[in-house]
Amino acid sequence: MIFLLGAVDFFVFPYLTVRILNSTARSLGMHEVTALNGGQDFWLALAVPYMILVAAFSWIAQRGTRIQAQPVQLLMLAKASSSLTSLALFLLGGFAYPFLANFVVDGAIVLITYWFYRGARSELVFPQ
Repeated sequence: MIFLLGAVDFFVFPYLTVRILNSTARSLGMHEVTALNGGQDFWLALAVPYMILVAAFSWIAQRGTRIQAQPVQLLMLAKASSSLTSLALFLLGGFAYPFLANFVVDGAIVLITYWFYRGARSELVFPQ
């Protein structure tokens, strides 16, 4: 559910989200990212569906009496990719705080999910 809320946030409040992240960056003395403009709105067409897919992976994984392994694996792949891309953008793009924040948040999601995944290994259902 939280990922679905992320999709709504990205779609409905993209400028506010960037402003909040930038205000945090200013308070930490870090670099900001440029607010979205007409050309960058294209990325919303990619970010919103990504968050919807992540929400779907999470929902499918927990349906039924046992946890489906494959959607959890896809969730971890998506979040690891997002985290590492954000780290690269942070390091190569001028150390803008929002990239660092996304690296940390999505990285934490991967680590926590993997910890639960390993602990629930006997309960997981793998595709045939």
